[in-house]
This record gives sequence, structure tokens and C-alpha cells, in this order.
Amino acid sequence: MEIKKIGNWLGLSILCMVILRVLGKDSGTAGEFSYVNHVLNPFGVIQKNLQLQRDLAPLLHSQDFWDWLEHLNNRRSLLRMAVLSDENNATLNNSTESKETSSATSSVLDLIDSIVDNVTSSLLNSSLTGSPVSVALGGNLGQLLGSLLSGLQPSASIDSNNSSNGDLSATKPNTMMQQPALQTSTNTGLAQSFSSILSSFVPQSNANSIAIEVIFQQIREAIQNSSASETCKRDSIMVSYGLQSQQPWALRMFDASAKIPTSLLNLDVFWPGSYDECYTDSTIADIFLRPKTSVPPVDPRYCLVVIPLPIPGSTAVFSANVLRLGMCLPKSCNNADTAILANLVLSSIPPVGNFSISASSGYCQPTPEEVPYETKDIAMIVLLSVLGFIALAGTTYDVISIEIPKYLKKLRDETEDDTTFSNLNASDLSNGKSYNLKHANGTSNESTEENAAETKTPTPGGESTKKMKGVIVRLLLAFSLYTNGKKILSTTQPKGALTAVNGIRFLSMSWVILGHCLGFVLGFSSNVIKFYTDFMQTTSALAISNALVSVDTFFVLSGLLTSYLLLREMEKNTGRVNWFLFYFHRYWRLTPIYMIMIGIFATLFNHMMFGPARPLPDSTCDKYWWMNMLYINNFVNEAENLCLAWSWYLNNDMQFYVLSPLLIVPLFYKEVIGVVVSVAFLLGVTVTSGVISYAYKVPPSSVGGGDQSTDATDFMTMYYIRPYCRMGPYICGVLTGYILHKTKGKFKINKYVNMVSWIIAAVCASSVLYGLAGAFKGEHLLNVEESAVYNALHRTVWGAAVSWVIFACATGNGGFVNTILSWSPFVPLSRLTYAAYLNHLIVMYVFYFNHTRKFYITNYALVYLFLGNLVVSYAAAFVLSLLFEAPFMALEKIIFPSRSKK
Repeated sequence: MEIKKIGNWLGLSILCMVILRVLGKDSGTAGEFSYVNHVLNPFGVIQKNLQLQRDLAPLLHSQDFWDWLEHLNNRRSLLRMAVLSDENNATLNNSTESKETSSATSSVLDLIDSIVDNVTSSLLNSSLTGSPVSVALGGNLGQLLGSLLSGLQPSASIDSNNSSNGDLSATKPNTMMQQPALQTSTNTGLAQSFSSILSSFVPQSNANSIAIEVIFQQIREAIQNSSASETCKRDSIMVSYGLQSQQPWALRMFDASAKIPTSLLNLDVFWPGSYDECYTDSTIADIFLRPKTSVPPVDPRYCLVVIPLPIPGSTAVFSANVLRLGMCLPKSCNNADTAILANLVLSSIPPVGNFSISASSGYCQPTPEEVPYETKDIAMIVLLSVLGFIALAGTTYDVISIEIPKYLKKLRDETEDDTTFSNLNASDLSNGKSYNLKHANGTSNESTEENAAETKTPTPGGESTKKMKGVIVRLLLAFSLYTNGKKILSTTQPKGALTAVNGIRFLSMSWVILGHCLGFVLGFSSNVIKFYTDFMQTTSALAISNALVSVDTFFVLSGLLTSYLLLREMEKNTGRVNWFLFYFHRYWRLTPIYMIMIGIFATLFNHMMFGPARPLPDSTCDKYWWMNMLYINNFVNEAENLCLAWSWYLNNDMQFYVLSPLLIVPLFYKEVIGVVVSVAFLLGVTVTSGVISYAYKVPPSSVGGGDQSTDATDFMTMYYIRPYCRMGPYICGVLTGYILHKTKGKFKINKYVNMVSWIIAAVCASSVLYGLAGAFKGEHLLNVEESAVYNALHRTVWGAAVSWVIFACATGNGGFVNTILSWSPFVPLSRLTYAAYLNHLIVMYVFYFNHTRKFYITNYALVYLFLGNLVVSYAAAFVLSLLFEAPFMALEKIIFPSRSKK
């Protein structure tokens, strides 16, 4: 074996041992991150990860793995074997050159063993032992070289035909790349001690220098012979010189790359390194040492290496069968170069049984300067700027031309009233002195008559001009932040309003945010498996892990309000309905702000997050946005092609709204026929849900709860997002709206009957929410048949329980529950729910993907994150409603004046 191979085995084997110790899972990969899975099924991702780890357990406990690990750990044995191999080759070939090579190899081996012992002893005896500096620089030469190679990541393919033979210790680097000595200040104290520890890694004796030179030369030669791009190889070689001479910029790149973390036994296998340090210009160590740069620095770039794990049967959609390592590499290295360099390291790892390890891909994270603003981004910025300018102009006109004069007039009227009554005396009244009485609008009788006389005089062209000005003024006022803000924040409700709906809507939205908050933060946590496993054993966890029924509550509200309001209008107009306005109003109510959020997600969202876990840009909306505009993408597309993945709910809701007249109109004309139609729809949805669940072996929840005969693969795609499986709660809402319309909100219930009804509703809701506790804990897993029955019935049962709560509160039988749900602050919050639903996941994305460190999640941390996400989401919803939602609702009244009278 040549000396060249010794350097590779020395550093590469140690690094490879480290990499193999991270065999485990992670919840996603940059570049392979799936928005859809983390939005639709965050707990399912975690559940799949747990299953994959169970699949991996036999490998980690196999004799092959432990034999391999022992073989890989014995670094000195490997080197001794290399020496013996070289000596045997020399004997067989009877080559003087080979004998000289073997002799040199043995000498280098002895020197390396001596260096390792000396450096270890030096660190243990150092005055800084136990200090942060000692801990940061602790270890031996093997660790340094292993971490060094993990930072450099040499290439996968070495052209052995071009490799030089013989003693490479005699090979000298190019004069342009002579290793410069590290120059530090002559400061004493911490800086001097720090410098002495650094210098211990590069011994000053000639023999030791030769050994270090040999190893670094092997690294540079491996990089040079790789298939990476020329600029990447050039800069990587420059980094090796910088590390050898301890240049501050090179040490920062090395330090920023992934190292062995703690909590390996808890499978904390995403090692992001230090994203910030990779791009920083200086560190605290530089302040103490003040080193001088003698090797030109190389611009850095943060990259991730994706290494698939040998787990049979794992699915790529969950991306749980990979581990990720963060590396600070030269900026000139692209994604392909990163994978090539990583595979050079991984190719030296002996196989574990029948499995070999290699990097599937590398992904280098761009900096903000490297993400250009495309035409669509600029167009979106222009659109938002125009709408913002109109809102500013409308607000200015509203405040200056209407609100300020109105306030001054009110103030003047109050002053005049006070003066008039203070000067009025009994003699004036007895003399019959008359006074001009003011009208309610602030004008006097006299001025009103004068104005009336003026308006009788026609002005040529004045009428059309007035109308034009009036339209322009109304358009401006539609975008007034002042007027829209007052409307949104108002707590007044019209007569006959279902006030309890406001509280239900806000609390349900909070529940949705809580579920997504936990599902998302676990993907960015270092203790995800430990926390999730412990958390799922608690009963309270069911309220979050089974929070999918919170969306069914919105279906109930939608069906109830649609039925209640449409029946009122039909009764008022003797059955006549303007069906164009019926559909147009719904479409206009939802679509403008919906399209704007899709536009922001498809354009500006890519410029909002930069961190180690930043995913690849999502181009789904570029292709399928028009399906969202037609509200059909959940019906036509598979789940992975959903633009704005959480918009599946809006598509279902719009599809139910389109079908709602088929349920509501028969109820108005013939009650029996209407009930039969509704029951037929409900029966069809129930049977369809059960059949699909049985056919595709769908488990009872995305979190699991099914036995081995069930398969969660099709839970989202074939069952969860399909309208024919989700309409049950909507039908419950339609029937409840009809009953409220018939009873006019007045239905006295016997207190005992009322109490029993509340108990039944509570038991039904609790059974749905907590009924899977045993299944989630593994005490009783549901088979395919049991899962099919649960999936067919539980959403409708939940919808019926929610319908009872609304009915009881609306008819005066809700007691303290109605008092809580009808709390006036819920009124403005409920108005913001739609905008909060559209933006809350984007808020979470931006927060998590800009984090450069992982979370350590606890119950208290979860509460803190939930409250933060809730407040920020509703704050953003308020801005979105002011700028987009409220103005377009006001524009509808301008387009259709009849709407403004309602």
C-alpha cells in the first residue's frame, strides 16, 4: 500500500466512523423538504420517522455493524495492516522502491502515534483544560484530521492512474502555496495559552512537520484528482493550506462545519454546524489572537450533504431515511461538487454488512445576494405597492376631507348648543322668540331651505361630473385604512346574529395553529424523538395530535351560515334568489386575498428565509395557481401538487357551497324532501369514506393508530383532502341552520332534557377526540375494518356535537358556554380568522427556516411558540384584511349597489 493511502485511511476512517454513528433519521432534508407533507401531515411525518427507526434497529444491533465499528475504530491496527501490506508487496515484487516506501510508511506511523500521544498529553495538562477553549479544541490529531476532511469533503472518484507513487513526503507544494507560519501577537495570558494549544497541533520538529506535510499533501492530491470543477478544487486546496498554517478564515470554515454533537443516543442526527460562523468575518478567538492573514482567504458557502440510510422499504416522500451534515465549503463549489467531495470521504468507509454509504446529493444554500428578483417578483412588488399607495391616498382623503371636518363640526355644534342654552332666559321664551332648531345632521332649518333652493337650479354637465366624483370618492374610501380598521375592530353585531359563532371560529383557528405549531417545531428540534414519544403517552396530547377535527368545525360553521342566511333571504323574497350574486359574493369574498397570498408565496416568500434548513424554491404555484383560482386543485391534483398546500380546505368549502342549493332549496319548499335529500347526501358521504378507507387500508389518523395491516401512504391523497369524504360536518351545519331558521332562534328546552343533550354532545365529542388514546399508545391498534368504521363516522359525529353547541347557544340554552363564546372581543378576532388561516403557515415557515440553531422543545417552549405564532399570525391577518380583504368587500357594494342596502 502506498503512503498516499495512509493519509486517507488515517483521517478518512475516523470521519467515516463519526458519520456511521449518526445512522438514524431526520424529519426532512433541505432540497427534499416537502411543504405538503409538513402542512397536511406533520405528525404523520414524525410517526413515519419512528417506524423507520424501528426498521433501522436490527441493523444497529447486528453483529455485522458491531464488527464493522470495531474494525473502523481501531485506527492504529488499520495503519499497522497497511504497513504489513506494503512490506508483503515489497517482498513479492522484490522492489527496492517498495521497500523504501514501506520503511517510510513505518516511520510515519511511529511519528503519528507519537504525535497523538504528545498532543493528548499536552491538552490534558494544559492550564486551560476544562475551559471553553480547551473543549472547543479538545481531541487528538485524528479528530482534527477527521473534522478537517469533513470540512473539505474531498471528491468521490480518485483517478488512481494519475496518482503519484513513491514517498510523497519529498513532494513540495507550489511556491505560490507555501505553508506560511501563523503569526500572532505577543500578548500574554489567554491569547498566549490559546496560541500554544493551536501550535501543538502542528509540531515544530522536522520529523513531525514531515508527517503533517505528508497527510495534507494526500488531501490536496485527492482533491486535485477528483472530478469536481476546477475552481472548486483550486479553492479547496487553498483551504487546506489555510488550515495547515492556521489562517483565521480557514479555521472559521473548519469550525463552522458539522461536528459530533451530544444526544446521539436520542438520534439527534441533523448536524447543521454553524451557519452564522460560516459567513462571519471574525470570531471571539480572533479578538484574543489578532492573527495576520498570510494566505489569501476563500469566500465561503454553507452546504448540506444528504446521506441516505440503508433502510429497506422506506419511502422518499417522507425524507426520513436520510441524515444531513452542514459544511462550510468554498463558494466556488456547486451542488454537484459538494456531492462529489462528500463521496470521496464516504467511499473509504468499509460496508456495513451488505450496505454501503454514499451521499445522494449536496445542496448549497444561497445568500440573499444570490437570490435574484425575477420578473414575477418585481410584478408582485409593484402590485402590492400600487395597492398600498391607493390605501394611503384613500386614508388621507378619508381623514382630511371627512373625519376631521366631521369632528370639527361636532365640536362646533356642541359649543353652539352650550352657548344657546346658557343665553336663553325665561323672558325670551315668554315673548315667543323663535330659534332655528338643528336637524339631526347638524344643519339648521334655514340653511336646509337655502341648500334645497340651490339644488333646484340645474347645472349643465354637473350631474355626470358629480356622479363621477362620487364613484372615485367611494373607490378611495373603499381602501381607507381608517374606515376599514373601524369596521374590523368593531364589536357591534346586527340583530339576529349568531354571536356564539364568533368564539367558536376564533378558538378553532387557535386550535389549528396549535396543531401546526407542534407539528412544525418538532421538525426543527434536537430532541424530537424523545419529546414526541413522551408527549404521545399523555392524554392531553390527543387534543393536539388529533386536532384534525378542528377543520371539520369550520365546515359546520360554513354549512350553517350558508343555510341560515339563504333561507332568510328566500323567505324575505318569497323564494326568489339572485343565484349569480349568490355565487359571485362567495367567490369575491374569498378569492382576491387568496390570490394575493398565493402570489406572495410564489414570489416574495423565497426572499424571506435564509438558514441551514432553507428548502428549495417551490414551483408548484407557478404551474397550478389557476386550479386554486377555480377551486379544483384538491379534486384534480394529487396532494404533492397542491399550491399553498393548506388551501385544500378552501377548495372543499367552495365545492360544498356550490352544491349547497341542492340541500337548502328543497328544505325551503318541502321540508320532508329536503331532509331526505340531506340524509341521502350524508349516507353517501359516510359509505364513500368507509369504502375508500377500507380499500386503501387507511389508518384512523395521520398520526397512526392502525395495526400493521393499515398503511398511511394514501391517508392524505385519497381520503383527507377529498370532498366526498369530508362533507358530513357541512351537512350537519346545513340542517342546523335550517332548524335555527324555523325556530327563529327561540326554542325553550326543558332543563333536564337540555342537560342530557349537553352530556350526549360532550361524550360524542370526547369519544372522537380521545377515543384513539389506546391506539396511539399501542394498547389497541385498530385493524382495517375498525379504521374504516372510525373514518366513516367520526367527522359527522363531531359535526353533530358542534351543531348542538351552536343551536343551544343561539336558542338561549347555552348558559355560561354561550356567555364565553359570545364575548365581544371574539367579534373582531373572528373577522380576521380567514386571513389568519391563509398566512399562519407562512409565518411559521419564515420563523423556522431563518433559525440557524435547532430548538430544544419542552412543554413550556411549545406554549411560548404557540402564543407567539398566534399573535403574529393575527397581527399579519389584520394588515392583510386592511389592505386586501376589507377593500374588495367594499368594492363589491360599489359594483352591486343592492348589496350595500343589506
